[in-house]
Amino acid sequence: MQYSEADRKRRGKRRKKHYFLNFVIIVLVILGLYFVAFYSGIFNVKTITVENNVYFTSAQVAELSGIQIGDNIFKTRVSAVKAKLEQNPYINQADVKWALPDGIDISLDERSEDALVAYDGGYAVVDFDGVILRLTQDELKIPEIVGLTPIDPQPGAPLKAEEAGQLQPGLDFIKFVGDNDFYIKKLDLGGVVPKAYVFDHLVLEGDLQNMQKGISDIKQVVADLDSKGIERGTISVGSSSCSFSPEESG
Repeated sequence: MQYSEADRKRRGKRRKKHYFLNFVIIVLVILGLYFVAFYSGIFNVKTITVENNVYFTSAQVAELSGIQIGDNIFKTRVSAVKAKLEQNPYINQADVKWALPDGIDISLDERSEDALVAYDGGYAVVDFDGVILRLTQDELKIPEIVGLTPIDPQPGAPLKAEEAGQLQPGLDFIKFVGDNDFYIKKLDLGGVVPKAYVFDHLVLEGDLQNMQKGISDIKQVVADLDSKGIERGTISVGSSSCSFSPEESG
């Protein structure tokens, strides 16, 4: 079938009208979705769910995030919230997600208060990676490390000491004995030989690696002493054995 030039022009105009109408419909749909998403209130934040938080309460995490109930969920940049949360020294990692239509889910990997490191102004509270969580003048019920000279301790930064290379082995030792159901009150790294205080006046004395290798024998000796009510003296730990003296290490 052959079409005249006039017919072809009419068909072309109809196609242009059809395309234009489709374009208008698409624009209206987009504008409608935009209005629903940002102005209808359907996607306003109503709940902030927090998981795996130990040190902070859920309310504290929500406050730290900067998210407000009633904020539009699509205007909440999860990457920015994540970065803001991870600025806190206690938060190692934060996972932030939209929970459509009106929720935000936050999951945390928190750092723990594992040791106190004494310095002139008080104590630096650190985790097993040596990251400073906060500075305090309070003695917490966690192992204390003495004998080091911290350099300008600042929360959120790794602790540095003049005695380079001694802090991390000390933290590793505290973690190791804790994992083996043994507790020490204080670790003194300031002398020629490290000293680990089981009680105020009962001291383990020896190389840290030897103490780790001999942890089973140490636990047995301490248990025997405890059964006799003995809380004073020195347990000298060698490469293959340990011995007890009632004299407290000077």
